[in-house]
Amino acid sequence: MNKVLLINGSNREGFNQKILEEINKNINDSNILKIRDYKIEFCRGCLQCDKLGKCIINDDLELIINQIKDSNTIVFAIPNYFGGMSGFFKNFIDRFHFMYKRSLLKDKNIIFIYTGAWENDSITMEDLTESTSKIERYLEMNVIKRISFSSRKELDLNKINDIVNTIKSL
Repeated sequence: MNKVLLINGSNREGFNQKILEEINKNINDSNILKIRDYKIEFCRGCLQCDKLGKCIINDDLELIINQIKDSNTIVFAIPNYFGGMSGFFKNFIDRFHFMYKRSLLKDKNIIFIYTGAWENDSITMEDLTESTSKIERYLEMNVIKRISFSSRKELDLNKINDIVNTIKSL
């Protein structure tokens, strides 16, 4: 079994966390990381990371990057805010610029979990697929699954099992 990092891209303790906890219960060697528990500053756009191979901002990002490097599979749970990813998650992912030049996510298995308040999961899927596809291309991510959940419905355990089975099959 691969080491799995489950990243909660929400700044709240809500539906994303419930989903990740269900997955975590069924996967060995997995860990939930809540971005909100770390101090992550905004990208300054200075491009020093291109020269140095790491970000020059002194915050908690390096702690997260080390966990990402140690994982084979990364699950990003992202909330839909106004038809796109939350600014909270976008700020986090903007800090990955240095990974782009070094293809540090290229060999990682990536699963995107999208959550939203739409009754129709396909709206959330469409909105966040559009938002994340640019990041996926830029960072050369190996996205193996995208799945969406509606926070207005009961937690869909069939979808959770689908994610768990996908991870176990790797």
